[in-house]
Parts: sequence; C-alpha cells; structure tokens
Amino acid sequence: MADREKSALYPGATWSDCLDFIQKISSFNLKAVSYQEIAKKYGLSSTTTKSFTAKIGAAKQFGLISTSQGTIQLTDASKRLLFPTGEPIREIELQCFSQPPLYANLIKKFDGSAIPQIELLSNILMSEYRITRGAKDSAAKCFLESANQLGLIHGGVLFFSDAQNVSSSAEALPEESLQSDGQSSKQESPVTISTPLISEADYITQTIPCAEGKIARISIPINATDDDLYLIHDMLEIIMKRRFKISIDQYSK
Repeated sequence: MADREKSALYPGATWSDCLDFIQKISSFNLKAVSYQEIAKKYGLSSTTTKSFTAKIGAAKQFGLISTSQGTIQLTDASKRLLFPTGEPIREIELQCFSQPPLYANLIKKFDGSAIPQIELLSNILMSEYRITRGAKDSAAKCFLESANQLGLIHGGVLFFSDAQNVSSSAEALPEESLQSDGQSSKQESPVTISTPLISEADYITQTIPCAEGKIARISIPINATDDDLYLIHDMLEIIMKRRFKISIDQYSK
C-alpha cells in the first residue's frame, strides 16, 4: 500500500475556534487539563475526533497552548489575552496570528496586496507550500476566516503591517491629544483600538495607491457623527506626526 501523502503544517481551526478552545481550558481553573475533560466540553467521547485534534494543532501553532503527556496548558500569551492587564491586546493577537509557519509565509507574500479567492489560494497552498490536495481547501478557508475575524482583510487586501503600525501608534500615543478646536486636552483613559469583523456595506471606503504597489485604505462608518469625524482627523494627525513627521493640516493651508 502506498504511503499517504503528508501535508506541511497548517492551522486546521480558525482564530475564533482557538479563542473558544482556550476559554474552555481556562474554565477548569487548573494548571493542566486532560484531553478527555476538554473533549467532554464539546460533547465528544473521543479525543481523536478530527475537529478536536484540529483545535489542538491550531492553538499550538498560534502559541496559545502547550501539551504534555495527554494534558493541555495555557501559554503566557493565552493568559494575557484572557486576563488583560493593560497591555495592548491587538499586539498579542497579531503576534499569535503570525506564528504558524504557513501564515508567516502568506503574510510575507500578500501583505498590502490582494488576497486570492479561496479556490486560487488553496491551489497556491498546494503548489507552493506543500499542503496536500485533501487539505488545501480547509487550510485556505481557515486562513481567510481567521484573517477576517481579526479584521485584517479589507476590500480583498491583507493589511497586516498596517494593523501592526496602528497598534504601535496607539500604544505610543501621548497623554495629550488635539481636540477639534486645536486645543490640547488630557485623555481620561488610554486609547484602545478594536477591529471588529467589518461589513463593507456599512463603510465609506477610499483606496489610495502608494509606492511599491502598496495600498492605503481609509474606511469610515456611513453613520459616523461629527464627533467621530473630528476624532478620526485628530488620530490621523497624531499618527502622521509621530510616524511620518508631517502634519495633515500643513497641506490644507
């Protein structure tokens, strides 16, 4: 009998699946939990069920769990996500998402560019990344769904580096920021940026071609209030000054 073709490593469950998985592990309030006990949380009698082993494999690749002798432990990254202490959650999410070797390669290949549709992406995974014919569709589906769950795909373009830059800029924001009237004011609480799953029909989007084939993209909710627009303006002004050493307003004078 011929040996079955072995696939290169890939996450077989989505980011949301893995978050639910670590939440179930955390609910035991134990240092380590057996495979059997966690499987019971999913109503499974076997720990070899494909959907269950896929969650274990994906969570390990994201750096969310470690395993030892039939038990699972949460990693430091999981604990920081489940029990935040003020550290930017977004930064942890992006670090975890880029940990699987396949995802690191796909980010490098498509960051700032259009992501192929699932049919084409699955073929790319098979031809360029040694994902088997039987696994390629699932691997492509999990990547696209996970990236969408983290709000990294807009208009079919992968914006991983932009998400990292926004996270870094938000972390570095000063205590004082400009209000719409140009006056300084103290922020009562740290600025946090959350990127939910986006329905594009709810946004007005402007795509701007930039150097080296990169794309700048601005999405504003269609129901944004005047206060929202002033805040967006002020946040862009702060980011432009801190990251690029220029002022938006200098071009409008």
